[in-house]
Amino acid sequence: MNIKSLLLGSAAGLVAVSGAQAADAIVYAEPEPVEYVRVCDMYGAGFFYIPGTETCLQVSGLVWYQMGTADEGRNYHGFVSDQWNKSTRARVNFDARSDTEWGTLRGYVRLQGDFNAYSNLLGPLNSRTGSSDGRGTIGFDQAFLELGGFRAGYTESAWVASQGAGVAQFGSHTWGGLSYGYQQRQLISYTFGGASGFAATIALEDDANNNYVPDVVGVVSYNQAWGGVWAKAAFDEDTGLSNGADALGLVVNETGDSSWAAQVGMQLNVPNAPGSSFRLIGYYADEANAYSVGSEWSVLASYRQQFSQTFAASVGAQYFSGIHDVSSVTGLPLFGNESDLDGWQAEAALIWTPVTNFEVRAEYVYTDIDLRPSTNSGFLRFQRSF
Repeated sequence: MNIKSLLLGSAAGLVAVSGAQAADAIVYAEPEPVEYVRVCDMYGAGFFYIPGTETCLQVSGLVWYQMGTADEGRNYHGFVSDQWNKSTRARVNFDARSDTEWGTLRGYVRLQGDFNAYSNLLGPLNSRTGSSDGRGTIGFDQAFLELGGFRAGYTESAWVASQGAGVAQFGSHTWGGLSYGYQQRQLISYTFGGASGFAATIALEDDANNNYVPDVVGVVSYNQAWGGVWAKAAFDEDTGLSNGADALGLVVNETGDSSWAAQVGMQLNVPNAPGSSFRLIGYYADEANAYSVGSEWSVLASYRQQFSQTFAASVGAQYFSGIHDVSSVTGLPLFGNESDLDGWQAEAALIWTPVTNFEVRAEYVYTDIDLRPSTNSGFLRFQRSF
């Protein structure tokens, strides 16, 4: 009986084990939830991790519709006179960043398209104002890479924007910025900077003159909560390349020699009024070159007042002394060495932001240059940013 009982108990145990194994074979574990997008707050708002990587990506951009008008054929915005100059711009930015032992590794690409219902053959006076010849152009507007303080690619010249520059960028408070030498360049640069607010940049820039010697730009800036100060210098190794027209609307006729330019500036933020500030910038160029604002000497002053979270306004003015003008062809002055001609510009802007990421902007510029009729131009723009 003991042997029989042992055999029966063993058989029952084997059946129980087999049953357990069979039951285990049909039990499936619940799948873990997939995290498709993780927020990356390391580089600011709008970044997320590309799935499966440690690279953070931000997608941003804007769409605007603009109506502009002018009373003269040659004006600051490059508008055709006596008609509405309608245009639409679409822009998408891709900004990819990751942290490395050498600093932040970054890749930046901007796609942009402009669709204009007008075409001023003389082109805009400042390429940032949004005018362009033809009815539609779509392409890469900027593309560059960075590793720590190193930058290389096609982007805005260090003369107008550079790493760590803070408020030491562009011109006045308006979107057009008055005349400050805006341009985009193929460049290689390196920026030294720290948490103290000090930054210094040296850039080698290609002026498309098809030689081995680049232009050189140096920038030193210091930024704090009260504002910032800066100094910039640029060496144009060969001014022989025609740049079409400068910011004053004068046709370029550069001399072909090396030349240089400099600027110093400051911005003071208004205490207890976020978004309000005063800017003062001085420019010098020994002759017409890629970094000249159109004259030997120039002084730009601008003030912006943020009245509320939804409404702001700015005013600005710029004086030019020794305009680079030596002759006239078909009524248009030509660039060369400095002359005795002077001039000035004044601007005003109103900015209304009724809801987040939607802006209604109106800008107006008056220009008065010796030997040329005064001009008025301005635009009304509706813009959605994302």
